[in-house]
This record gives sequence, structure tokens and C-alpha cells, in this order.
Amino acid sequence: MVEPGRSFTVADYRVVATRAIEDIAARQRTPVLQGGTGLYVRALLDGWNLAAVPANPALREQLEARLRSDGVPALEAELQRIDPAAAARAQRNPRRLIRSLELYASTGLPPSTLRRATPPPWRVLLLGLEVPFDELDRRIERRVDRMLEEGLLEEVRGLRARYPEVDLAGLGHGYREMGAVLDGTMELPAARTSTIRQVRQYARRQRTWFRADPRVRWIPPDVEPAAALAAAFIGGEGEGFTRPL
Repeated sequence: MVEPGRSFTVADYRVVATRAIEDIAARQRTPVLQGGTGLYVRALLDGWNLAAVPANPALREQLEARLRSDGVPALEAELQRIDPAAAARAQRNPRRLIRSLELYASTGLPPSTLRRATPPPWRVLLLGLEVPFDELDRRIERRVDRMLEEGLLEEVRGLRARYPEVDLAGLGHGYREMGAVLDGTMELPAARTSTIRQVRQYARRQRTWFRADPRVRWIPPDVEPAAALAAAFIGGEGEGFTRPL
């Protein structure tokens, strides 16, 4: 959907995902939203009002330059003065920090006021897969090995040839490491280890994010769909599904 290097914001995602969901529902099918990026899930299902403020590439570039020169703490302190609620959400997340300051500079309004929800009229069941950490770590390791086996290094080589200015770090876990392998500054085993470590850290942040959402029903990861739905409804007659968000 998006060329490497092109900006694709949570507001863009909300527009595209809403269109897809409504198209699927119009064909009398049940849309399934599968993935792990909690910010995007919440923006979509809670109806955050972000699409009205388009990205400002020039302003964002200035803020990114300040981030490099002044450091994260300086920009966090600035956002804390402007909007403490937005600053709390942006902690340890430079990308969200930049976007919050961009929103304020573009509108003059505290970023948290721009996220006032207009929830879509959908019935939603949120299911989380309850995977023990040791099993999750094994799955992550197998997944990274599969990425390498299926040609991640060659993919990055091709990306560099077609998009020489692209920031590999912004494309996903493992891309920056593969770039380092191609540059000769990192051996492939070290790149593999670094990628596995990053994905594990990300998975733990995902878990913390979704654990804080009381709407998520946690189920075993390898059960049949019918059993998963039955388990989700235990303790309440369709509560998580029939209540509009």
C-alpha cells in the first residue's frame, strides 16, 4: 500500500482500515483486525480524531533535527509544559513525541484534545493471545530465522537499490541490521541476535499496552476459533461483543 520511505500515519491507517472494514461488512462478512500495534488499534476502535490534522513534513524535519541536537529529555520537558497528558503518552517514544509537538505547532491546541473520541458504531470483540514468555521467546526466534531463510537480506539489498534514501530503521525490525551486514559493519549472527532482542522487547511493550485495556479477553493461542469465542464469552453474555465502543 505504501512505498518505502513514504509517511503513513495513524490517521492514514484509520481512514484506510475503516474503509476496508465497512466494505467487508457490506458483503455480510465479519471483519477481523489482526495485529499488534496497540496505538493503531486504539485509534481505530476508539475513533481518535487525528485525520483532521495532516502531517507537516517540513515542521517534522525541524523537530527531528532538534531531537538529534537537544535530545529526548529537552523535547519531553517542552511537551510536559504544553500538555502533561500527551507527555505521559509520549514517554520513551520519540516518534510520538515528535508527532505531539507537530500537532501543537500546527494547531495551537494541546495534542490530547485532538484525540477526543468519536467511536464508530461497531460491535467489537477484542481477543488477546495468552502466550507464556518462554514460549513467546521461542516463537520470536523461529520467526526471525524464517525471515532470514526467506530472504530478508536480499530484500534489503533490493530496497537499497530502488530507494537509496530510505531509512531502513523505519521499515521494521531487522532492516537496519541487514543494512549493517551489507555495509560490512555487522556479522550476520550478530544481526540475527540484535533483531531477536528488539522483537522480544517490542512484544513485552505490546503485552503491557494490551494488558491495560480491560476490554481484551485473554485466550490460549492454539485453540479452535469456536472454542476461543466460547472462552471469550464466559462470565458475561456477549458483553465484550455487543457493547458498542
